[in-house]
Amino acid sequence: MSEGEVVEQMIGYMSLLLLGVSIIFTVVSTYIVALNYFVGDAMLIARVGAFAFVSLILTLLLVLMVGAESTHTGLVDRLREIEVAGELTAAGRAALANATSGIDGAVRALLWVGMLSVFAVLGYMTFIHRWKPDVVNVALLKKAS
Repeated sequence: MSEGEVVEQMIGYMSLLLLGVSIIFTVVSTYIVALNYFVGDAMLIARVGAFAFVSLILTLLLVLMVGAESTHTGLVDRLREIEVAGELTAAGRAALANATSGIDGAVRALLWVGMLSVFAVLGYMTFIHRWKPDVVNVALLKKAS
């Protein structure tokens, strides 16, 4: 694999990571809305089912991201091989510096801390918090003529 292909794949990895975070925000936001309007007042078995479903989705996203992380590690190793051969250009050095300076590790740590926090908060919001829906009753009235 050439340096250009490796750098291109690393940029693709970053795009995948951002897409995963975006999907996580979407799933969590949708679940919170569902808690507010439906799940919060449901029986325990329905809340367990809803929490299990959202947990499955978030776990699948995490498994995908762990797989992408191992691919990313292989790409970094390939850049190191190219560096040892003395063929690494400025773009490759920048990508390698980004991967080895701790930025990637910080992103991974924040992702794990964030996901554990999300599971804890969603668990609290599903099973402990007592929801009062923000439903606003709207009545349709005929306009006086």
